Amino acid sequence: MADLQDPSRQTPKKHKVIHWNPEEDDLNANSKPVVKAYLGGAIATIVIAGIGLITYFLFFYTPPSNDVAELAENEIAQADPRRAFESVSRAQGVKDAVDRKLEAARQMPITGNEVLRQKLINIEKEKIDADDLMTDSRFARAIAQYNVVEGLIEDFTTEVENKQRARGLYDSFLVRSSELEIGKHLNEEKFEAAFGAASEGKNFLDAGSFTPALQRLEEAKANLDEVEQSIQGYIRSNASQGNRFIAQGKSQEAVEAFTKVLELDPANEEALKQLERSRVADKVFASLQAAKHSEENGDFEKALSHFQEAASIDSGSAKAQSGVSRLKRKIAERDFAAAYSAAQTAIAESRFEDAISNYQAALSIFPERTDIESAIDRARSEKRQNDIVTRITQAYDFERVYDWESARDLYQDLVNMEPDLQEAKDGLLRTGRMIRSILRYQTLLEVAKGEAQRTEFQTAIRTFDQAMKSKPEYLELTEEGERLRKFLQLQSQPVAVTIISDGSTWVSIQGPSMRKPEKFDTTQVNLLPGKYFIIGRKKGYQDVRFGLQIRAGMAQEPITVSASVKNDF
Repeated sequence: MADLQDPSRQTPKKHKVIHWNPEEDDLNANSKPVVKAYLGGAIATIVIAGIGLITYFLFFYTPPSNDVAELAENEIAQADPRRAFESVSRAQGVKDAVDRKLEAARQMPITGNEVLRQKLINIEKEKIDADDLMTDSRFARAIAQYNVVEGLIEDFTTEVENKQRARGLYDSFLVRSSELEIGKHLNEEKFEAAFGAASEGKNFLDAGSFTPALQRLEEAKANLDEVEQSIQGYIRSNASQGNRFIAQGKSQEAVEAFTKVLELDPANEEALKQLERSRVADKVFASLQAAKHSEENGDFEKALSHFQEAASIDSGSAKAQSGVSRLKRKIAERDFAAAYSAAQTAIAESRFEDAISNYQAALSIFPERTDIESAIDRARSEKRQNDIVTRITQAYDFERVYDWESARDLYQDLVNMEPDLQEAKDGLLRTGRMIRSILRYQTLLEVAKGEAQRTEFQTAIRTFDQAMKSKPEYLELTEEGERLRKFLQLQSQPVAVTIISDGSTWVSIQGPSMRKPEKFDTTQVNLLPGKYFIIGRKKGYQDVRFGLQIRAGMAQEPITVSASVKNDF
């Protein structure tokens, strides 16, 4: 990111983001001239300081007090073997703990980072000093040195973790800043502050100062969080306004509000949906107003129609949906009251069929009303015998005029009413057989017609014969059926066909009238009407194959079949 590399050139309005490879940055960070110069100066300073320290140690240094303590402890340990064992055990325990932590530190990802590598080298050196003290049985000094190493490992671990966290924050910043740039005008101060903090954090990363880098990048993240909050607040505000405009039927204002939302969040599914609703808000509002007026005037059907119209224009309109539900309920309650009242009146006048019909209408509106079911049962019980006699009589009348379906329906009703009524069961079987025969006859007739149209004449003749066997005697053949019968009769007669060959070609015929291969010069065959294939074969020559359509009543020209084209192989 160019502006992060050089904060002095940062512009308030445009931010160019350049994606970076964290490992590559680590490799390149310490190769920069400025950093190299800095490290060179630092090394020179360290060398001079080291020379001074060596001189001091040679002429002025006296062993620290812990050496005296160590000597005292060694003397005590020599006098008391148990104390000696405790010193060794304690020192070994501290060493093992440091060994484990150092091994874990060695596994940390520091490839290409000179700062961390030098820290790890320093830890290794300090660890060697501790191990030397341990080897010399200077356990108190060894424990102190191991504690120093442990502290260095903890600092090193913290730096590595801070480096990784800082890298993650910077990567996240690159993505988030690009995503939020569209709305930076809503909180430009924080947006610019975020870039400034991120720039400093990136510089610290490049220099190997990971803790300051982490702090600055966390600050950049916090600033971006505030920018995002400003954007979300703006989105919520416009979405709320847009919803109010939809409810008021102000299409243009609602479209403008949701367009503002989508300018900042193009993938906002709710805003996209509401934008579509906004475009028809005025029409929906008009339908809702008309529905309200009709409902107040008691014209429930018209009100329902307006509510349904509004719902069809905008399926997301809660007012339209609730209006549809409410009007359906009002209409149902009104119709139920009317049907129930009519049924009660019919019962009082002994019009049982009307009573049952109205009770059933009421029950269809509110199926959970068990009292209506009981009323229906009572009405049916009172008219049961009368209905049985009436229906049987009507069924017989229908049979006499060959109205099998009406008769069957009446017998079915009787079986439902009285399952053990033998007369009804016999009638149901009888009418069922007749209906199936008629259906089979009609189906076969249609199949035969289709086969004839496809010039499958012999198959059509067989199907037509099956249809005639299924046809009831009383049923007259239709005019169309009679034409089909005459046509198929004509197509049942063989047609003479003359075939000319060369006497050396084997000629075979495939079709309704099959003929085995034979040689001839000229022959006449009688073929039933239909589709044929004539095939001519001769050794060393290409086969001759062509289709032939035979139809009765049409003259058939002589056919020449001769294999005369030699094979190329």
